[in-house]
Amino acid sequence: MKRHHALLIGLSMASALMLGAPTRAAQPAPASPIAAARAAPDARAALAMLDALAAGRWAAATHGFDAAMRQGLSSEKLRQLWQQLQQQNGAYLGHGAAEAVPAPAPYRNVLVPLRFSRATLGLLLSYDARGALAGLHIVPVAPSAAAPQPTGAVAARLARQAACLRAQPVAVDSTGAVLHGTLTLPRSGAGPFAAVLLLPGSGPVDENGNAPGALGNSMYQQLAYDLTCQGYAVLRYNKLGLAPSTGNGNDVTLATYVRNTRDLVTWLARRSAINPHKIVLMGHSEGGLIALAAAPGLKIAGVISLEGPGEPMARIIESQAIAEAKLRGASRAQIAQERVQIDATLAAIRRSHGVSLSLGGALARNPFARLFAPAAGLLRSEINVDPARLARAIHVPMLITQGGKDVQVLPGNGRRLARAAPQATLARFPDMTHDLIHCAGKAIDCVMPQPGDVLDAHLVARVVRWLDALRATPRHAA
Repeated sequence: MKRHHALLIGLSMASALMLGAPTRAAQPAPASPIAAARAAPDARAALAMLDALAAGRWAAATHGFDAAMRQGLSSEKLRQLWQQLQQQNGAYLGHGAAEAVPAPAPYRNVLVPLRFSRATLGLLLSYDARGALAGLHIVPVAPSAAAPQPTGAVAARLARQAACLRAQPVAVDSTGAVLHGTLTLPRSGAGPFAAVLLLPGSGPVDENGNAPGALGNSMYQQLAYDLTCQGYAVLRYNKLGLAPSTGNGNDVTLATYVRNTRDLVTWLARRSAINPHKIVLMGHSEGGLIALAAAPGLKIAGVISLEGPGEPMARIIESQAIAEAKLRGASRAQIAQERVQIDATLAAIRRSHGVSLSLGGALARNPFARLFAPAAGLLRSEINVDPARLARAIHVPMLITQGGKDVQVLPGNGRRLARAAPQATLARFPDMTHDLIHCAGKAIDCVMPQPGDVLDAHLVARVVRWLDALRATPRHAA
C-alpha cells in the first residue's frame, strides 16, 4: 500500500519547519533500512551534520552545503531554526539510526529520527550527485513510529467525556477501497440523532487529527467528543491509503475525495440511529474545500468550514510559502525568487499527467517542485478550483470560521467565502490558530499544537450554538 502524500494545509511548510530546500512531501515514503547505513558516505555526513547541530557548532554544521543552501541558510539562521525547533517540540534528547529513503534522481535522501521531549521528528537530508547537501527538511517520522498521544488536559478531558458517548468502528466501501473510521453516538437522549461528518485536512492526518511526529493533541477526536456529548453523532475516518483504510493515498484527486464524502453521507443516512434530514458536512482546512465540492446534490442540512480555503489553492500555496519565508527571515530577493519557483512549479503541475510530477531540468533544482511532486495529481485537480464559486452553489446554512492567528489559511479567506455563500455565517476568533487552538502569544509560537492543547473553547461553543439552531429548524426550512 502506498503512503498518503498531499498538499499540506493542515501541516504547512511553516509548521513542518523547512530548513533549506526540501526534496519530498512532508511525509516521506516509508523508511527502508539499508545494510551498514551508518557507513554510507551520505549517512556519515548526515550524522556529522546532526552532531554539529546538537553541539552548537553552527559553522561546522553548514559544511557540505551546496551553493543554494549556503545562500539561503547561514550558520546564524541555522542556529535560530534549531532553537525554534526545540521551543516547539521540547529539548533535544538524541537521534536514531540513519536510513536511506526514496528520492527523485539524481538525489539521495537520508532520514534520521530526532527525539525531542515532546515529539519525535525526522531530519530528512538530500544529497546531490556530487555529495553536496541540497536539502534539509524536518518531517514527520515514518508511520511505523508511535504517533504522539494526547497528554495533560486533553487526555483528562477525553477520559471524562468517554462516559457520555458510545464509539463504534466503521467500515465504508468507496472508490474500490474501504474507509475505516469511528462513529460516536450520545449515550443519553432518544435518537435518531443529528449527525456531523468530519472531513479531515490534508496530509497524513488520521481520524483523531494526529500525524506521527507532528500533531498529537487529537484535535478531531476532541471535536467529535465535544459535539457528541452535546447530543450529536459524529463520524470521523482515515483517508484513502492511511491505515487501516485501504487504497492508494497518492492516486487521488478532488473528485476522489468528493466521491468518498458522498459515500460516507449515504452510509450515515441509512443508519437507524441517524436523522437523515439533519446531516452536516464539517470540513477542516482542505476538508473545507472538499465539503464545498461535495455538497451540491447531497441531502444535507448544512456545511461547516473550519479554517477552509476561500481562494484557489494556487493562491493558498503561494501565500503560505511566502508567509513561511518571512517567518524564517528571508530577504526580499529570496522571496521574489521563491515566487518565481512557485509559479514554475504550478505551471509544471498544470501541464503534468499522472500521479506525480516528473522532475527534470530546472524543476530538479526547484525546491517547491520537489516538495509537491508526489502530490501532483491531487494538486492538478485542486489548484484552479475557486472555493468562492463553489460556495455560491451551497443553498443550505453554512458556518465559516476564521482564526486570526492562522498562518496557513490566512485571514481574509473566511470573508471571501462568506461573501459568496447565500446562507453563510462568518465566525471570527482573533486568537485561534489553523489547528483550532487558542493562542495568547505570537502566531509563530503556536504553529504546532502540543499534545496537551485543548481546542479553543470559543470555537466549540460557537459550533454547538450553530448546530443547535440548525437542529431546531423545521425540515422544510433547511
